[in-house]
Amino acid sequence: MIQIDDKDVDAWYRYPQYRQWFNKLYVADLFGYSCGPAGIPVPSPGSYVVRPIYNLAGMGVGAKLINLTPEDIELIPPGHFWVKRFVGTHYSVDYVRVKQGFRQINCYTGENDPDYLSRFYRWKKSDYQFRLPKEVSNIDVPRINIEIIGDKIIEVHLRNGFEHLMHCDEMIPVFALDPPKSPLGYKFFEDAAEGYGWLDNPRLGYWVR
Repeated sequence: MIQIDDKDVDAWYRYPQYRQWFNKLYVADLFGYSCGPAGIPVPSPGSYVVRPIYNLAGMGVGAKLINLTPEDIELIPPGHFWVKRFVGTHYSVDYVRVKQGFRQINCYTGENDPDYLSRFYRWKKSDYQFRLPKEVSNIDVPRINIEIIGDKIIEVHLRNGFEHLMHCDEMIPVFALDPPKSPLGYKFFEDAAEGYGWLDNPRLGYWVR
C-alpha cells in the first residue's frame, strides 16, 4: 500500500480556502492562456499539453503532448484539459512569505524530454528572478512554489519545491528502470516519488553536488 505523505496533500487539508490553486485549468484560465476542459474543442490545429485538471501526485502524471485539431474532441479524456504548449526554459522557483509579500529563495532550471513531460534529466541552480503577479502574491501561506515555462506560470504549489535540496547546485534524478551511474563528485540523496503508483518509471532520488 502506498503511503500518501506528499506535501500537496498536506496543503490540500491545511489551506482549504486556496484549493482553487490545485486546479490547473483554473491557473491556465486565470492567466489568459488558450485552454479548455474535455469536450471543448481547441481553437486551431497545434501542439497542446493535455493533463489532469487535478493532480496531487505531481511528477507530471497523466500529462501528454498531443497535436490536436478542433475535430479531435475524443482525444481528451474526461477530467483532463488542454492548454496551448509553451516553449522555453522550465523554471521551478521557491518563495517564503515576509512582511512585504513573498521573497524568492531559490530557482532551478529543469532539462527534460519535451515529449515525455514527467521525465527530467537534470536540475541546475539559476540566478533567474521572477516577480510574482498579484494574483499569486496575495496567497496568504508561509511558502509557495511556482513552475514556469519561459515567463508563463503553469503550476502554483502551496509549499516549496526544492527546499530540502537548496544547498545543491545541481541534481540529476535517478529513476528505477535506468539509473545513471554515479557521476564523479556527486552524492546520492534518497527522494522517492512514484506518483501514487501511476509512474511507469518511479524516481528513487537524485545525484547531487
